[in-house]
Formats: sequence, C-alpha cells, structure tokens
Amino acid sequence: MTSLISYFQKRPSGWTLFFITLAALPLHLSITAVLNASYAASKFPVPYFVQQTSFDPEKMRGWYAFMAQEGTLGRYITTQHIDFLFMLSVLVLHVSVLLWISRWFAVNTKARTVMIVCALLSVLAPVADALENGVTYVMLADISNFHDYLAYLSNSLSVLKFAMFVFAYAAIIMGALAACLRVRLLPARPGT
Repeated sequence: MTSLISYFQKRPSGWTLFFITLAALPLHLSITAVLNASYAASKFPVPYFVQQTSFDPEKMRGWYAFMAQEGTLGRYITTQHIDFLFMLSVLVLHVSVLLWISRWFAVNTKARTVMIVCALLSVLAPVADALENGVTYVMLADISNFHDYLAYLSNSLSVLKFAMFVFAYAAIIMGALAACLRVRLLPARPGT
C-alpha cells in the first residue's frame, strides 16, 4: 500500500485525472441507466436495496421463484452480468475523482495522502459488489435449495458495498470542501 501511495503522490497528472473523470462520469451514468432498466425488466418484486439488505433466505427464494414463474429469471441473470460493467465504471469514477481531488493539495502533504488512501479504499465498493454477484450466481444455480448462509453472505457483502459507496461520496465531499476552505481561508505566502 505504501508503494501505491508513493506512486499516486505524483502520477497521473491532475489534468489526466480530470479528463478521466470527465469521461468516466457519463459512461457511469449510461451504464447505471442500462443496469436499472435491466433490473426493472427482470420484474424483481422489490427494489434492489431491499433485496440486498433483507438478510432473509426465504424471501430471497420467494423472489427468485416469482421471477422463474414470470419467465424473467434469465433477464435477472443478464442484469448480474451488466452489473460487472457498473462495478468497473464505479471503480474508475471513484478512484479518478478522489485522486483528482488529491491533486488540489501539495505533494506529500497529509491532505494529499489522506485523499489517496480514500481513493484506494474506495475500491472496496466494486470488489464487494463483485463478490456479492459471485455468491448470487451460486444461489441462482439452485433457487429453491441454496444454503441459508449464502443469503447472509450476499447481503453482508451488499452492506459493505453500500457502506463503501457512502464512504467514497463522503470523502469526495469532505476532500473538496477541505481544499476549497484551505484556498479561501489561508492567506497567500509572501512572494507567491
């Protein structure tokens, strides 16, 4: 981790990160729209955040059975595939934004280092999402007889994912505010 922090102190440049972020945002929004449309087409009977935080294996079996009866379980599996594109877009967007904000602070300062660490930690959101999907695929292989612990594991990974989303957004807001307040509140150094 130390070598990554050292690397990201100076690379990539602020402009490179700005342009990556500029490209990543519309891509992320587009993939999110496709993912949401696919989820809706699967006719999953509850909103995804309800399903992903239910911690109820029987409800999960019932929801999967409902889609099987509706003939939309295949669409739900396709949605899981699309979710990997969403994860990739989240990874690029969160890391690029947080590293770009780190450039608003001087090299090797505590503030820049904190933002770099936040960027690296933000990777946990898409990683948890990928692991959650892996567990979901196992449950989908036998929708009526999967082990209860798989639902608990899947939902635990979902909660971690959501927590890391909140962490990333809070880090973005706090980092940007800290940079703006620092610029406005600190007087210019003589001779600069």
